[in-house]
Amino acid sequence: DNLVGMTNLLCGRFAEALNRKDKLGRYLEKLIDAFNPDTVPTMMCRDQINVDWKGDLYDCDFNQAMGLPLLSKETVFDWVDRVAAPRPIVFRNWCYACTAGSGSS
Repeated sequence: DNLVGMTNLLCGRFAEALNRKDKLGRYLEKLIDAFNPDTVPTMMCRDQINVDWKGDLYDCDFNQAMGLPLLSKETVFDWVDRVAAPRPIVFRNWCYACTAGSGSS
């Protein structure tokens, strides 16, 4: 009763494997069909950021893994004395995994 499950995201090797098997589109459709708008307000990318070892900022760890920094290209050094505020978020297909079902946050 303490099991936490998370879907595989459509990025990196998993996306490449699905694409090779011609299943990428079907998997994305399943995630889109499972979209739950109630998950959006609590998505971690809305009020948290990821910082890499150089100080570059990312909306989430998956965007960081894929090398997609904040749209503003700000670094942690730009954020000194700054209060996090709503910002445009880099959106890719893997974001649907965070909004499917009960969400990821």
